[in-house]
Amino acid sequence: MRALRSYDLDDICRLAPMPEMIEALRVGFAAHPRHVPRQHLHAGGGEFLIMPAVDPLTAGVKLVMIQPDNAERGLPVIQGTYVLFDAVRGHPAALFDGAALTLLRTPAASAVATNALARENSRSLGLIGSGPQGRGHFTAMLAVRPGLDQVIVASRTPANARRLANELSAPGVTIEVGDIVEAAACDIVCVATRSNEPLITAAMVGPGTHINAVGAYRLDMRELAADLIDLATVAVDDLDAAQAEAGDLAIAVSEQRFSWDRVCADLTTLSNGDWARRSDDEITIFKSVGLAFEDLVVARYIAAKDGLI
Repeated sequence: MRALRSYDLDDICRLAPMPEMIEALRVGFAAHPRHVPRQHLHAGGGEFLIMPAVDPLTAGVKLVMIQPDNAERGLPVIQGTYVLFDAVRGHPAALFDGAALTLLRTPAASAVATNALARENSRSLGLIGSGPQGRGHFTAMLAVRPGLDQVIVASRTPANARRLANELSAPGVTIEVGDIVEAAACDIVCVATRSNEPLITAAMVGPGTHINAVGAYRLDMRELAADLIDLATVAVDDLDAAQAEAGDLAIAVSEQRFSWDRVCADLTTLSNGDWARRSDDEITIFKSVGLAFEDLVVARYIAAKDGLI
């Protein structure tokens, strides 16, 4: 077998700029892709995820290891590999850093939802969580709401919030460190943590807020309180995936503060323009657990740009 072209984080960021990936995902989801559930396996005190996806021309699978103890070891918590196949000819086409794909496609998907759900005149952005997703969401939110001029970074570990804030910059944007209450009061809020307890309640959020909740991907994890979910208009990346993995929503259902038939839209609906914010006072939530199709879109885009498929 011929040697495969391999793409690391720098390659992925160079070949797949955030605005291009946001549009590629919007177009991809508008075509009604098929969702394939991922597998969760426990290994070494962490989780091993297997995430396959296909389209008419390509197929791919992401293999991801999530090891929470790595934070104390000075190692990445999320590591993985993605293999892209040319489905027409049947051969492997390329290898990708799986964690790097996640760092790009998750905020790009949030941006697709934000473009449909956030107020056009949003000015402030709250980033809750100091991991790599904070950097990605900073870039993605500015891509779809260039009028943002204030960013508040918050973390349960203030030193980590200061570190992230020092890494972010954009012309005309003021970046400061605050607490979770201050970040949650922003016009757009992106929360990306591994919390098992609610971080944002209804009392913290003002009218017209849009929230992207992307960190909790298991039924025992939650970032949003049930009273906030009860108050809001809720969209998801995919309903089946949300029912299987979105702890924020499933726990609210178990507490009788939410029902699945209240989910107003998924990424296909939002990408097609079939749902949008209804008033300036409406509180909207986009709950994402992450879909394998998103990785396929990014990998396919890069491989096509390099002439591999």
